[in-house]
Amino acid sequence: MAKGGKGKLRAAFAQHTARAQQRAAEKERAEAAEAAARKKTMRARHDQRKAQPRLKVQEPFEKDDTVLLVGEGNFSFARSLLSPPRSHAPHLVLATSYDTEEECYRKYPDARENVAEIRRIAGAYADRVVAFGVDAGALDKCALVKQGSWSKVWFGFPHVGAGHKDERRNVLANQLLLLRFFVSVAAVLTRGPPPRHMAKKKAAGSDDDSADERDEDDEDAGVPSFYMPPRRQGSVLVTLRNASPYTLWDITTLAKRLDTVLPAIAASAPALPRGQKAPSAEDAARCGRYIVWRSFEFDPDAWPGQEHEQQ
Repeated sequence: MAKGGKGKLRAAFAQHTARAQQRAAEKERAEAAEAAARKKTMRARHDQRKAQPRLKVQEPFEKDDTVLLVGEGNFSFARSLLSPPRSHAPHLVLATSYDTEEECYRKYPDARENVAEIRRIAGAYADRVVAFGVDAGALDKCALVKQGSWSKVWFGFPHVGAGHKDERRNVLANQLLLLRFFVSVAAVLTRGPPPRHMAKKKAAGSDDDSADERDEDDEDAGVPSFYMPPRRQGSVLVTLRNASPYTLWDITTLAKRLDTVLPAIAASAPALPRGQKAPSAEDAARCGRYIVWRSFEFDPDAWPGQEHEQQ
């Protein structure tokens, strides 16, 4: 009886192992098929864009910009920024992802290769060109972000990814994401005169729409020399599709009326993930308001190798 029982146990264990291996193989095939479908979709979008008349490319970054990239997915945008034809200096760039490194590589099969190439390009700065687990609404928790002073902060295609079926809840969740980001990023932007394209307009800090009333002399305090931030006021760049539901987020109003819209949105939006919190009214008051300087169309074809699945 004992021998027969052990035999049955071994057979059951073997069957369980076989089923587990089969499930793992099916999951791997499904993920590969999903990745292939994503690439096919992006290729189709690329071909469709190529057939359309090309617009004049608006360059968002100047050569001396200290650039913080927030919410990177597969890091293809960061790789494109650091590669020809732009070849932005790697010691002036920090690319961050909300996901942990393991989660990022699991979600985006090509992320590992992109990150490896970014680090190769960065050379001596490889240990401070990429950061994982960075919450756009709590940038002060990332030591590498805090070490720098950033003249351009880029948030490409932000989205909470929570899958709220109710459109109103979905809009509120993403509005709160952006509000948390606007409050958080204000403290790490460079200070100084406005960029050249704003030379004929009022500098931030000159009226009630200003987001900056802090002492410019403190701009570089505690900033490592390798970042070498330029002496001009920092800009925030957010890339969104010009279609519903993204237009419902009303991003310009969020930025320009940050302190007045935050309380109502924070009170109505779905609960934040564990460990996250909404900014307080005092946080928003310290941040102030942003001035919308300009907007332009983002042309993915102008960024070789950039592949971002727009949600």
